[in-house]
Amino acid sequence: MTKKLNTWQIIMLGVNVLMILGIFVGNYFYLDNNFSYDLKKTLSMSFALIGVVNLAYAIIARCKNKGFYISMCAGLVLAMAGDVAINKDFIIGAGLFMLGHVGFIVGYCFLEKMRRLDAVISGIVFVIAGAYLMFWPTLEFGEPIFKYVCLVYALVISTMLGKSAGNFIRRRSFANAVIFLGSILFVFSDLMLVFDWFMGMGRIAGILCMSTYYPAECLLALSMFLMTLKNKKNADIS
Repeated sequence: MTKKLNTWQIIMLGVNVLMILGIFVGNYFYLDNNFSYDLKKTLSMSFALIGVVNLAYAIIARCKNKGFYISMCAGLVLAMAGDVAINKDFIIGAGLFMLGHVGFIVGYCFLEKMRRLDAVISGIVFVIAGAYLMFWPTLEFGEPIFKYVCLVYALVISTMLGKSAGNFIRRRSFANAVIFLGSILFVFSDLMLVFDWFMGMGRIAGILCMSTYYPAECLLALSMFLMTLKNKKNADIS
């Protein structure tokens, strides 16, 4: 990112920043209006749209490693679908979110193949998360299937965090830092979701969940554009 940006890169940076700022403002009103479902759908469609726009730009700019951009965009779209579904059916919504996280993991693996360090970090995070879900006394899942859905989800989100951490440790670029931070925020947001749904912490946990969820999605969407700036073989479309 040390080179001067060309015209199209400046335009795309502006589009990303403006859309992300719009989501942040919308998230404030979402939290202030008792978690309006209609506003939630609008915000989720917005971060998915950022992903689609950045994917289109990567294709037009003839970026290498298109698998990364396609996987990340698929993850954002599936997360949007999970947002829409989870208010109606927890299992379907969680399943779509899991698929979205798998999309992100695949995207991370396009940047660099899975390594031992990634697996070690993922395993440590999952052991902690799994032990919490299985043995924390105040967790009330109601239906046993919810616990096992959460365990599978914890495995996926732990792998997502571990892979992003490993990528950042090996290649400390700004884009990898953004991906790592987005993954951290995702883990925190999901923890708050568990507090909200299964520990009865209510509005406080819900606010913390959504206050970090949309920034996480926005960071992962932004990382797609940042990766196009790293691509040395991008065509100059200005």
